[in-house]
Amino acid sequence: MRRAITIQSELNQIHTVEDLTEVFESIASIKISKIRNRVVASKAFFAELWQTYSGLRIDPKLRLSRLKAHGEKDAYLVVTSEGNLSGEIDEQIIEEMLLSYSKATQPPDIIVVGTHGLNQLRQKTIPVTKAFTMPASDTNFSVTDIIDVLSQYKHTVVFYQTYESLRVQKAAQIGLVAAVEDLSESVEGGEVVSSRDYIFEPGIEEIADYLESVMLGVALIQVIMESKLAQYAARFNAMSSAKRRAGELKTDYSLQYHRAKRAEGDERLKEIMKVVKHHQKGLA
Repeated sequence: MRRAITIQSELNQIHTVEDLTEVFESIASIKISKIRNRVVASKAFFAELWQTYSGLRIDPKLRLSRLKAHGEKDAYLVVTSEGNLSGEIDEQIIEEMLLSYSKATQPPDIIVVGTHGLNQLRQKTIPVTKAFTMPASDTNFSVTDIIDVLSQYKHTVVFYQTYESLRVQKAAQIGLVAAVEDLSESVEGGEVVSSRDYIFEPGIEEIADYLESVMLGVALIQVIMESKLAQYAARFNAMSSAKRRAGELKTDYSLQYHRAKRAEGDERLKEIMKVVKHHQKGLA
């Protein structure tokens, strides 16, 4: 049987792991709460932009026409995590993207956000046109560089992870323009602004172009924020699972420790009894 002092040392290590997982679980929970607030604020900002933009576009069919770039190729934007704590979701995103990639008549360019996804694609020897790191900040970051790259393509499909609930995250895909359309569905139209009533500087077309680029950025930020939300949820689940496992091990090791202590006590008692009997024989 293992010695009690050895079991006690391992039990102390399990206590430390349990404490650490609880801390990381709390951190993930706090980040989830912050991102939810950021998503709400971002949607409110988009609503104000859309009301102004929709006022510039009297014909609904033309409202999103300028969001379609005029490049010759399509692009796949793959949004993954920076580390390995996203569970299997990054692998699912990559597999879903590769399935679509294999069916494309003209292979699109692949643009990756997140080091984990980039490393996976490199291992599969899949060509990556451009790579970006996942923004470190959860509340204030820019996607201008990404939008500048995507503006060169005819159509962009985003592969990312969605936050269904704290326990459920799924791989999904959406067109970037469709993401703008989704955000606009719940926004009521604003006042119609016409060049007949107002003077626009530098011009109504330039203003519309600017608003479109900003709305694309907001839509992409929403996608990245949801990916971050799903990633933190995955980390929360991983830490919860690790803490639960540590608790189970702690119970098991505590039983082993007490058994070892009893066994060692019995052994010492047997040795004492042997010494006493030997001493008594000597006296006799």
